[in-house]
Amino acid sequence: MKYVVLASAACLVLAGCATSGMKDTLPKLSSKTDKSVSAYVQCIVPKWQALSKDAKGDAKDDKGTVTANDDGKHERLEVHANAAGAQVVMYELQKGKGDYDGRFREEAIACL
Repeated sequence: MKYVVLASAACLVLAGCATSGMKDTLPKLSSKTDKSVSAYVQCIVPKWQALSKDAKGDAKDDKGTVTANDDGKHERLEVHANAAGAQVVMYELQKGKGDYDGRFREEAIACL
């Protein structure tokens, strides 16, 4: 039982390390939407869940996040309320430059 707990903890630490540098990269998307934070998050979560089974989102008051990890792809959307709707910023890390998968970005744009 100890080994299962240790293995689970190690996986969590490694997942955190994989996404910790995402904000050090340029955003793949930075745009505005007329939708509220919660409306945008509700739009994007099912679309990303169709691409990655572990996609999840959360919206509270004036900010929200949506994340997905799938086969070496780490995606993160940050949504912040502004006067006319919300600002959407998307960060991602993917395996190699030749293996770029733009489906997550396309779905983020579709919800704008």
